[in-house]
Amino acid sequence: MQCSISECKHKALETVQISFRETRNLCEIHLELFKNKDNKHVPKFSKGSSF
Repeated sequence: MQCSISECKHKALETVQISFRETRNLCEIHLELFKNKDNKHVPKFSKGSSF
């Protein structure tokens, strides 16, 4: 079974429920992204240059 993401050609690992009616087959990469979708990511800022 192939991943449901159109550009992806990897083998699907798991079927996940996206919404009430929709399920998708996701590969390892997209499954990890789906599981971490609610995490807050804090940006790291650095000084670009000094004057």
